Amino acid sequence: MRNRRGIAAVQPRSALIGTLPMRRRAAVWAAAAAMAGMLASPGPTAAETVRLTLDQGLIVARQALMAGNAPLARGLAQGLLQADAKDPYALLILSAAETELGNPLAGRAAGQAAWRAARGGGDGLRYDIARHTALAALRGGNSLAARLWLRRALDVAPDAKARADTVTDYRDLSARARLHFSAELSLTPTDNLNDGASGKYLAIDDWFVLGALSGSAQALSGLRSDASLRLSYRLAATAQAQTTLALRLMTSTALLSAEAKRLAPDLRSADLNSTKLEGSLTQDFLWPNSQQPISVSLALGEGWTAGAVAGPYARLEAATPLVRSAKFGLLLRASDERHWRRDAQIEATGLAVEGRHALKGGTLGWGVALTNVSGSAINQDYQRAIVSMDYQVARALGPVKLAAGVTAGLSQYDSYSLLGAQVTDGRTDRQFGVTLDMTFQDISVMGYAPKLGLSTTQTRSNISRFEGHGVDVTFGFESQF
Repeated sequence: MRNRRGIAAVQPRSALIGTLPMRRRAAVWAAAAAMAGMLASPGPTAAETVRLTLDQGLIVARQALMAGNAPLARGLAQGLLQADAKDPYALLILSAAETELGNPLAGRAAGQAAWRAARGGGDGLRYDIARHTALAALRGGNSLAARLWLRRALDVAPDAKARADTVTDYRDLSARARLHFSAELSLTPTDNLNDGASGKYLAIDDWFVLGALSGSAQALSGLRSDASLRLSYRLAATAQAQTTLALRLMTSTALLSAEAKRLAPDLRSADLNSTKLEGSLTQDFLWPNSQQPISVSLALGEGWTAGAVAGPYARLEAATPLVRSAKFGLLLRASDERHWRRDAQIEATGLAVEGRHALKGGTLGWGVALTNVSGSAINQDYQRAIVSMDYQVARALGPVKLAAGVTAGLSQYDSYSLLGAQVTDGRTDRQFGVTLDMTFQDISVMGYAPKLGLSTTQTRSNISRFEGHGVDVTFGFESQF
């Protein structure tokens, strides 16, 4: 963040002069002119005593700050605060002066107090306060707090240029910062909370009926909330490589509807909850003697299902771009993941290709993913293929930015056991899904815009227990930068 822009924010454009009654401005400017000699020196001498009203003192304090006389500005601001401890303008000047004098903690504290005192004030004033407090946090070595204050400044930016400047500063600061924090939260009402079957009977190939399905095996409606918190720290970085350590917490909480509880009285909402805690180490580097980047990460985690330990897992993943250009990108990704559960061990090996095309009206993305899963217990060996395509519209339709996608998947179990007997042709699942995402970017809060997602998924299987459909409505927030 640029220092001079932050100091310039104390200009009367947004607050100081504009708030003074018209009949008193002439007297204020006369007193300010009388102080011109004092502003050029480090501070007033004992013989230079000038009596000022509170409004005059505020103007002189601002001019002292603009003239580079931070000690005088601080002294005047402190005097003003003796008369009114909640004067947001005096607190703003004190914040800027303390920061300039090498006291960023005091500057940040004054900025926080000014922000509280300015509730109900003009956006210009709060914008200046937020930017000065961000500068104080940055001078104090707290990049995370500085970015938080820049997000606050974004909400009260007085015009489009101020907003664009703040976004640019945030991106610059984020690119240079070592510590990053991100959070995602979504709420999803759904008619298939448990991935249950759409029918009431267990059948093979739609004709060989084996009996009735329990209520908990059928599709149950309810509400799901998903949260993800991620904290990462860049350990080291050079022109050729960088290393990042991250910690991530993921939770999924279910709430069964009254109808679902009647259908499955023995099933609790908590039985559908899950939690993962994961630590990862990522190494990004260039191939020797080339400019080809590659990213390799190792993750170790622990999972919990229905409140019980599900077992640890480990994942090794690597990704490298095959094609890079302004209009076209192609990424190759490979992974190997192993789970050590109480009753079985499972390994999943995957390979994926992801493409991105910049078109005139938007961005087209597509992907193909192949996964082979093998386990030590019965019914855990299968292969899966997924093809996906999405399109993001470049220009918003009014306040809404649109994106849509389709997904088709095929899972094949060569051998599958059901009720103690082998299914002749194994198990085959075919899945098709459609999504529509709407981001309301004009009503964002601190750079996070509300997002509404609509999705429907249809699964067909030769075993009716795995045939189902679901309609989800997801509410969440998406960062705009």
